[in-house]
Amino acid sequence: LYRHAITITVMGEDLPEEINRVTIDPQLTDADGTPAPLVRYRLGANSKKMMPFAIARAQELCEAAGAVEVLVDPLVQDSGWHLMGTCRMGNDPERSVVNQWGCSHECRNLFVIDGSVFTTSGAVNPTSTIQAIALRCADWVSQNFQDLYA
Repeated sequence: LYRHAITITVMGEDLPEEINRVTIDPQLTDADGTPAPLVRYRLGANSKKMMPFAIARAQELCEAAGAVEVLVDPLVQDSGWHLMGTCRMGNDPERSVVNQWGCSHECRNLFVIDGSVFTTSGAVNPTSTIQAIALRCADWVSQNFQDLYA
C-alpha cells in the first residue's frame, strides 16, 4: 500500500490533579464483601493541550523529512496511559505511602511494588524500571524477612 511509512507515538505526562485518585468505593464490594477500589481519572487541561501540540510537532517532523501525506488517527490519541503515583515512595509518611523498599508506612507487612510508587512518570515505558524496583525490593525483603516480624 505504501512504499514508505512511519508511525509516531507521542506521550505526555499528566500533572498531578486532585481529582485523579484511587479510593475505596463506599458501596461496591467483591463476592467476599471486600470493598472495591474506586478509580477516578480525568484528563486535566494541560494534558488536553499537550495532545494537539505534540501531534502538530510530529506532523512537522514528517513534513520536514519529506512526507507527502500525513495521516493522524484520532483513536490513537486515547490509546492508553501509564498511571502512576497513587502510592508514592518516600521517607516522610505524611507525604508518601511506602518507604524506599516499597513497605507501607502504616502496615509493615504490606509491600507495594509497581508503578504506583513513582513520584512522576518518565519519558519511556516504565516496565523495566518497575522490574528493577521489584527485584531490588524482593532482595531487601528476603534479607530482612526475620526482622519484619520480630
